[in-house]
Amino acid sequence: MTEYVAALIALAGNACLSLGMVLQKKNVGWFGFKGRKDRRHRAAKYGWILGFTLMNAHPIFNYFALLGLPPNVVAAMVGTNVAFTSILAAVLLGERLPPRRIGAIVVIFGAVATLGLRGGSARPAAVVDNWLYFFGGFPLAIAAFCALFRRSLKGPVFPTLVAAVAGSLGGYMVLVLKALQITRTSPIGWFATPYIYLYIVAGISAFSLIQLAFKSGDVSAVSPADYGMQVLWPAISSYFVFAMRFDFVQMLCIALIIAAMLLIPDVNVPGASRIAASPPRDSR
Repeated sequence: MTEYVAALIALAGNACLSLGMVLQKKNVGWFGFKGRKDRRHRAAKYGWILGFTLMNAHPIFNYFALLGLPPNVVAAMVGTNVAFTSILAAVLLGERLPPRRIGAIVVIFGAVATLGLRGGSARPAAVVDNWLYFFGGFPLAIAAFCALFRRSLKGPVFPTLVAAVAGSLGGYMVLVLKALQITRTSPIGWFATPYIYLYIVAGISAFSLIQLAFKSGDVSAVSPADYGMQVLWPAISSYFVFAMRFDFVQMLCIALIIAAMLLIPDVNVPGASRIAASPPRDSR
């Protein structure tokens, strides 16, 4: 698969994810509705279900994007999710799109375009298992630390740390998808590898932890830590897990994406794409 096609697949996946988030937000009112279940109620119900389906299709797009782009680039493209959500929220929900947000969107798409056009080492030959285990285990160790010392972590420290762990695990899932590709086995054969179980544990942990973070802290503190680490953690760990050569321009683009993401006020539900804990099936 060419780098251009892979980049378009990744962009399409993030657009679908963003549309799913906005549809769920727009139609969430059907939950607990006690009035007459008329056409409007049914439309809201099916709109929410469509949104849920689109969100959980996101790993499938990532899987195929990884056939043509390196994992840190695919993970970095989660930044377009924030941009797409801002645009769709303005169109479908009537939310404002101030100049600062427009500028951040332009930076995100510019950096993503540069990443997609440059490509990179899309097909690493092997996985350095020890590093893969380390970059999955370290966030879980931080989560255990947070649980043990929760009472000592005052103010926004606890929810921010938990959100950062959730984001790290969400980005880590992209690395595990690439590891599954490298095994070159059928979906049934995946269950004979440790990678499928790493994916499941990371997915369930990330989703659970982001719910705890939102319950314990403010969105303004939780969301930047979550979606920032979704990009930063795989950007760093890919160089170790797949023995990739350092690319200065690539890392500069990723840094620009993270900075721009922090400038966009929250309109999305970070971590929602990790509801699905099972990886897509390989159609090859």
